[in-house]
Amino acid sequence: MDIQAYETLITTQLNELLGNIINTNPKLNIAVKKGERVGDGISKFLENRFVEFTQNHQYFKESLASPEGKTKNPFDVQTFFEINNHRELLWIDFKAINIDNDDTNPDSGTPDKVLTLMNSGYFYLVYILVYYKGNETGLDFVKNNEIFVKSYFLKDVSSTMRITPANQMQVNGFAEPMYRTREEFLEFLLQKKIESNERKLKKATEELENLRQGNFKKDLSLEQLKELNKSQEESIKNL
Repeated sequence: MDIQAYETLITTQLNELLGNIINTNPKLNIAVKKGERVGDGISKFLENRFVEFTQNHQYFKESLASPEGKTKNPFDVQTFFEINNHRELLWIDFKAINIDNDDTNPDSGTPDKVLTLMNSGYFYLVYILVYYKGNETGLDFVKNNEIFVKSYFLKDVSSTMRITPANQMQVNGFAEPMYRTREEFLEFLLQKKIESNERKLKKATEELENLRQGNFKKDLSLEQLKELNKSQEESIKNL
């Protein structure tokens, strides 16, 4: 089977499934202030519904929601995509986007988790984006660019994705994905890791040079603190 056709089948089925969930539950009783994100509550709702809706699904089997209270789990939902006796483990990460918040840059997890997934013989970490807007009693799921749901693989993430100093992938919630082959993604991810470490190295080098020049911070030198300390010690001695 053609790889791109295989991937398209997965995302098409995910979009259809999440569309059915939203059609069944177009509103949620979760309070939203203007511009506020309530992604955790929406994500937990979608996790539980995904498991419920895939009990007898043609393709998705053995779906498992993330454990309650565990914040560092590598997935929101784990499921197996089955076709022609082939089983593909998918890690799904739900992203709920408040359409009133244009500048939304949610962390998309550590790149280490997809490396762990690939090292175990699988490849696909999937982002499923849903869009919402607050109302008087909670929130409504709404369309963005005429769609309620957008599913895409991490391998196809926007080229604007960056890896933060805390080793978290970050990309604007409205950034458009772009297709890559699996091998192209491996090269892309390595380059993003290099760029992240180069930024950290540059910052660390600048801070080290600042320290060597006798400055704890840009506007706070060793000599300043020595003078302050001297003044404080004199006050104590004169008690």
